[in-house]
Amino acid sequence: MCEKSVEAHGLVSDPRSLAQALESLRGAEAVALDTEFIRTDTYYPCLALIQISDGQTTWLIDPLAFDRDELEPLISLLKDRQVVKVLHSCSEDLEVLRHALGVLPEPFFDTQVAAAFVGLGFSLSYQALVREVEGVQLDKHETRSDWLQRPLSPEQLRYAAEDVEHLLAIHQTLRDKLISLERFSWFEQDMDIMLKAAGEEARPEDYYQRVKGAWKLNRQSLAVLRRLCNWREQEARTRDRPRNRIVADKELLQLAMGQPRSWQQLSALGASSGRDKAGLHPRVLRVYGDQLLALIEQARADAPESYPQVLPKPVPREQGGLMKQCKRLVQQKADSLDMAVEILVRKADLSFLLQSAVEGRANLSERIETTWRKGLVGDQLLALVGEGLAANSNAVQAEEGAK
Repeated sequence: MCEKSVEAHGLVSDPRSLAQALESLRGAEAVALDTEFIRTDTYYPCLALIQISDGQTTWLIDPLAFDRDELEPLISLLKDRQVVKVLHSCSEDLEVLRHALGVLPEPFFDTQVAAAFVGLGFSLSYQALVREVEGVQLDKHETRSDWLQRPLSPEQLRYAAEDVEHLLAIHQTLRDKLISLERFSWFEQDMDIMLKAAGEEARPEDYYQRVKGAWKLNRQSLAVLRRLCNWREQEARTRDRPRNRIVADKELLQLAMGQPRSWQQLSALGASSGRDKAGLHPRVLRVYGDQLLALIEQARADAPESYPQVLPKPVPREQGGLMKQCKRLVQQKADSLDMAVEILVRKADLSFLLQSAVEGRANLSERIETTWRKGLVGDQLLALVGEGLAANSNAVQAEEGAK
């Protein structure tokens, strides 16, 4: 758990200083925002520092020095829709702010996403973006620092300040570019999608869908995996421990596949563990063995009609050629726009399209169907997949007819 700091040197660490800092920001149209946090031994990120800049002055706010209600003035700023909050690669910042302060900055502008929209590259680091746009080389030595230590070192404070000092200038450059390319409305749609996703707490009972290899399981085995994952997720949240410090995904998958019903069978799974073999860690057996057996029995008692549906399988190998055609189409469109291809269409979007087509009806992913992407490339992908599947079907029929 995060510990409250006793001292804070060189930081905004009392209500009066915080009020003065926020008063200085009154009337600003945009502020640069960043956070530092630690997430090595906890389920939830542990907020350690909040950096805010108006382009002239930078404030480093120590959240560990305040009670939650003392940060209400800051929370009001983050919620102020008249002030754009400028962040870089903000998905983790959104998560930590939601958990620690119960707020999401709105509206916000992610400079990493904006850079991809205007052709500067996908998933560009802050240091690379500052170098590209501002021509400044930043130090990144403090990236893995212990941000919960107090006092923070001068190097840490300097690094933290640099993380926001260039953001507003970059924001203006990228915003102007988005407008000149007539892509600002596209960008705003993606910001809305990110905000919506950040505000939704993942349901523990749905985590099984994220387990690698879960698509191999039948419905009954998926019911077991669902119950195990649901328990593990709630255990991790309650104890504030990383998921894999409870039971690893691969171990839950092994349990769902083997479904041991006794300590002898459970121990046999543990005995199979090794560097290259699936199995249960001895600690898992010792601490959670009885619970795991009980959970498996509960899942086995579930009514068949309550079983989850099987998960989509990977795109069949015989559709590999069609996948390549889709990727080629998307790449050509991205090149013509001078835009990062990953912003336009991701591999997961193409897999969803081809999987749905193989199952009977081609559908676009929500990310394409409900945004600017549909008219730009989505309809073309639907047509290409329809033609490709028809051609493959005709070829198979012709081959069978020739036999």
